[in-house]
Amino acid sequence: MEIGKRIKAYRGFLALSQDDLAKKIFVSRQTISNWETDKTYPDIQSMIALSILFDVSLDELIKADLEEIEMKISRNKVNQQSDLHVIIMLISTVLSALSVGLVVAFPESNAILLVPLVLFLPGFWSSLKLETFKKENDLKTFKEILAFSQNGDVNALREKRTGKKIGLVDCLIVLAYGVATLIICILAIVIVKFFKQL
Repeated sequence: MEIGKRIKAYRGFLALSQDDLAKKIFVSRQTISNWETDKTYPDIQSMIALSILFDVSLDELIKADLEEIEMKISRNKVNQQSDLHVIIMLISTVLSALSVGLVVAFPESNAILLVPLVLFLPGFWSSLKLETFKKENDLKTFKEILAFSQNGDVNALREKRTGKKIGLVDCLIVLAYGVATLIICILAIVIVKFFKQL
């Protein structure tokens, strides 16, 4: 946040100590220190008092911070959407894998063949949405996605990328996902065969 740097700069320009500034706007010296070190953010009353004292507009005082706050809010909305897509994808995959047991239980019914496909489609759609999200935000690794979701420094992680490593990790993720789905399918088939024998 830039507000701390700006408060410190304006305070220095007016040759005020933290204690002097605190007295002028009716807050504690520790509050001023917390603002300047970005530990806390001034409330609206304090912002107005600061803008009057420093003879600057509120917009001038917080403009850079507004852009950062808007970006964080935007990221939070995107993160909520991506979390929803992950949940849909996982639930869809598990349900479609489990429904393979129905296909084995009722092989004579052609309609049952559509159940795994219908259950898989929402997960497939969600995975496409997630890939679009990753491409739009230039996210390749799990660490980058995690940093993005926590409003961290993604650029530093982007610099550490290596193409071979990313390809290998992608292959391993797809392989693990496929193996997990296969295991669920096999379990569903075993359970259905067990109950058919009873």
